[in-house]
Amino acid sequence: MKRKIILHVSQPTHGGVIEYIRLFLENSSTEQFKNLLICPLNTSKIIGNFNSPVININMVREISPIKDLVVIMKLRREIKRVKPDVLYLHSAKAGALGRIASFGLKHKIVYNPHGWSFTIDCSQIKKRMYAFVEKFLSVKSDLIINISDDEFLKAKEAGLNHSKMTIINNGIDVYKYKKNTKLIYSERIVIGFVGRLDQQKNPVILIEIAKKLIHTYPNVLFYIVGDGALREELETNIFNEGLSKYFYFTGWVDNVESEIRNFDLALLTSKWEGFGLVVCEYMAAKKPVVSVEVGGVKNIITNNIDGILIKNYDVDAFVESITSLLEDKTFYKYIVNNAYKTVKSKYSIKTTIEASEKQLKKLMELER
Repeated sequence: MKRKIILHVSQPTHGGVIEYIRLFLENSSTEQFKNLLICPLNTSKIIGNFNSPVININMVREISPIKDLVVIMKLRREIKRVKPDVLYLHSAKAGALGRIASFGLKHKIVYNPHGWSFTIDCSQIKKRMYAFVEKFLSVKSDLIINISDDEFLKAKEAGLNHSKMTIINNGIDVYKYKKNTKLIYSERIVIGFVGRLDQQKNPVILIEIAKKLIHTYPNVLFYIVGDGALREELETNIFNEGLSKYFYFTGWVDNVESEIRNFDLALLTSKWEGFGLVVCEYMAAKKPVVSVEVGGVKNIITNNIDGILIKNYDVDAFVESITSLLEDKTFYKYIVNNAYKTVKSKYSIKTTIEASEKQLKKLMELER
């Protein structure tokens, strides 16, 4: 049987979307599918070599009519050259540009927003505009993949055609995190955070948590893995508050598992999340998670069973939850053991790929 060509298109250069694509490319069936990727140059460096060509087209996240038009023309040229059976679009920007570039061309289109644009923290006018664009472009989608139950419900509420939608949870390579004992800072209580340092991930709340926590735990260390637009502001505020000795920044790293292993517990403070892939990474590394009750995260964590969920970005609740984990070792182990069982049974990349390939085969009428 001739392999079917899946042409992936992605705009992000870091974060959960890139990890999702990397795992998809590494684990997809090479006998049935030939996966190709269009992405920015920085992304291809992170993805690495998966024995398939990578086409570099730089895309900007913000709306830029001239730059976007150039990208659309480049995408259309590559799509016509590759002649894919399926164009698989990852994230809102690639989803919009890829579907516009595909008008009049014959191939199936799969769109995975990895978090709907109309759920971000912005004005109601922008939210309505983003929802309108998604509804308009959904006409050019043969399949829309939601990465969590929460994403599916938000899409229905926004009026998108749910007959074209399915739910396939994100997944991770659980066994990549099996080496989870601390290598450094063994004398410190390490509270970890992995993510972009931007408005979405809301890292500024860590300062308020630290200010309260250091009174009880003077040996605490906030271990920040990631980088972004807010890093300079964050470091300045930490310095001004006299908290520099309580924070450690790694910047972006190639092997996030080598950093997560040094955590004692982990926090997620995001303002919005389509899924929250990093939560699964924490769980696989056997690090208890304290997270805000946001987006798809509340579909992953069952409160006080395999993690702790916080409402309304309550700093005192964060501090109390961290303290309960540090003071009660039985509770700590209970959360860790349940979390590992959850991620292994529900959020392994094998399960994600199997579900994805089943949908792709169905879409191409290879499986009836």
